[in-house]
Amino acid sequence: MLETAIKDEEFYAGKEPGALSLRRKKVAIIGGGPTRRRAPFSDPSWEIWAFSSHLWRPPRIDRWFEIHAMTDLRQQLGWKKRGRRSFGGYMRFMRNLDCPVYMQRVNPRIPTSLVFPVEDLLREFGRCFTSTAAYLIAFAIMEGYETIGLWGIDLRGPKYRRYRPHIKYLLSVARQRGIELVLPRSFPFKVPDTPRFVSTPILYAYDWRSPRAWWRYRLKRRLKKKSARRRR
Repeated sequence: MLETAIKDEEFYAGKEPGALSLRRKKVAIIGGGPTRRRAPFSDPSWEIWAFSSHLWRPPRIDRWFEIHAMTDLRQQLGWKKRGRRSFGGYMRFMRNLDCPVYMQRVNPRIPTSLVFPVEDLLREFGRCFTSTAAYLIAFAIMEGYETIGLWGIDLRGPKYRRYRPHIKYLLSVARQRGIELVLPRSFPFKVPDTPRFVSTPILYAYDWRSPRAWWRYRLKRRLKKKSARRRR
């Protein structure tokens, strides 16, 4: 974690006073869901962490996160979908960001890319990560923020059933440590006062080669159909 903090310090060195994101006490974690537009972009007391391949640019970004393996990301964004960036468009978007971009590895095509400290999070919280949001909540806890807010993170419906238990656990850890939580009214569950650890055998994004990588099922079905059409 110290290495990550030092690199963040280096990135912000020489910028305007107050630009150093580590000095803020509140962090807004923003995904691609509808409530993202209600995030506190105009409030400078909040640091803005964002992630999403949606065709939308937040008004302000302090840190961007894209932790998927590049091969997986290229495949996931390999077909057109309304409201979503293509792989090439998404890479251009990240390349032009004037903020740290956290990835699995430093990417020479992304000048501000940094390595996401997944090993530190695993040591601190265990294997409990089934979504990008879960990683970011844990990262914010580890970095010592006093307030964590979530916007644009839709956890309703069967599509997100794998996400909810682990996010509930991490939010409960945050509450137990005295961190204030700011959640949308539509948030689908109450955060318990006592954390209940929930493990996962497959780490989201990092275990993308695993045959049990559930987030790739849709891609596998699409590729299977495409292969079948070619054989006809």
